Amino acid sequence: MRDPRFERMRLLIADDNPDDRHLAVRELRKHFGDLEVVEILSENDLKKALENFNFDIVLTDYRLRWGTGFDVLNAVRKVSPYTPVIMLTLTGNEATAVEAMKAGFDDYVLKSPKHIVKLPVAVEAVIEKKRKEMEADEYLRRLRESERKYRELWDNANDNFFIITPDGLFLDANLAALNTIGLSREDLGKIRIEDIVDEEFLKPVKERIRKIVETKDPLEPIEIRVKRKDGKKLWIELRSRPIVKNGWVVAIHGIARDVTKRKEYEEEIGRLNRLLKIVHEINDSLVREKDEDSLVKAIGDNLSKFYTSVFVGIAMDGELKFYPPLDESACGEEALTNGEVMRLSPNKHIDGCRHLPLHGHLFALVVPMMYNDKVKGVLIIHSEMPFTDDEVEILTTLSYDITFAINAIQLEEEKFLAYTQIERNIEQFAILVDQIRNPLAAASLIAEVEIEDEKTKEKILFQLKRIEEVIKKLDRGWLESENVRDFLRKSWEKVK
Repeated sequence: MRDPRFERMRLLIADDNPDDRHLAVRELRKHFGDLEVVEILSENDLKKALENFNFDIVLTDYRLRWGTGFDVLNAVRKVSPYTPVIMLTLTGNEATAVEAMKAGFDDYVLKSPKHIVKLPVAVEAVIEKKRKEMEADEYLRRLRESERKYRELWDNANDNFFIITPDGLFLDANLAALNTIGLSREDLGKIRIEDIVDEEFLKPVKERIRKIVETKDPLEPIEIRVKRKDGKKLWIELRSRPIVKNGWVVAIHGIARDVTKRKEYEEEIGRLNRLLKIVHEINDSLVREKDEDSLVKAIGDNLSKFYTSVFVGIAMDGELKFYPPLDESACGEEALTNGEVMRLSPNKHIDGCRHLPLHGHLFALVVPMMYNDKVKGVLIIHSEMPFTDDEVEILTTLSYDITFAINAIQLEEEKFLAYTQIERNIEQFAILVDQIRNPLAAASLIAEVEIEDEKTKEKILFQLKRIEEVIKKLDRGWLESENVRDFLRKSWEKVK
């Protein structure tokens, strides 16, 4: 909009009376100086003026031969809504004035010499009025545009934005927040923090609101658990700042970020670390324990610190002996047969397992204990949570270590049995040699004394001498067996 205070004023005037036009222009020139005037004497004149409309003020008579002042007003408003239009009229009754102002004229001035002198003041006033209207409308337009952009940012933000009252009533929330909690816009103004915040965190959240209202300062972020409308629970990281008006906190602006996956990952890492600590304790037992029953008990007791229940089964003569005792286990038998890890969901365990009445509602993991491609036993573990891939890998590796340790214990037991048998054989061997040597000496004496036939005696003594040589060889073998026994005894004592 041009400012006629600093530029030559352009005037559009529609009046059939040339004297009235002259009078109005003269008064305006007295106040504004030189004017650029376009006179409208017909409808065509008006159309031409509207084609390249660039006027600062429009004056029009109430009645025209080719129309009315209202026609002029409406035509101008269509092309230039902020150009002021003043009605000039001979009649000064109140009804005309009210009609003119209701129609949208910015002012009206009587044509009488007494009143026309007020025209410059009226023109200056309506120009200023229209300028302020235009500025106000531009401000509103920019404000609405800013609000629109803010609403777009608000609704399209990835984070969850919301506004609550100091007493916890939700006033507004963006689309992300509504979707996260499972609400609709119709819920706003009805939902309170008690409906969303998990009971465990409700007290600290209320204390946080109280502190914000009291200090009028934003607070450090906290992590809390909330509940969706469908009952599902989520973890969020919450930031809060006050909205202050006239020195009072009238609302609280919150920014929440869904950190459920991160929290679940952290919890899983913590859970695996606790499991690894238990596995480390079991590995110590694998190295330390030399008794199979004690080792199996230590394994079961340690894993039971982490899981709901644990059964350790050792294969003996094709059957499984469990700790704690378990008469029958179809899933264990299947693992013993196929040698594969089995994951069983709640209420979908294998029929025939005796533990179903107690543990069938839990997740189950059946891990065969393999050694040299042979199943030496089985771990049956029940948990309230599903088994993760990392968890299964840890337990599978543990099963290999357990099998190796149990196999080593069994080998040591077999070595001890072999040593015992060798020692028994050596003792029996020594007794047998003594039992042979004494009769042999008696036979030699009898042959020397009582047999007179020299040839027969010679033959008998020759055979007895051969037996003597065999006994000497047996003596040497006995000494070698003694050395083996000493070696085995030292090895056994070292292992013990």
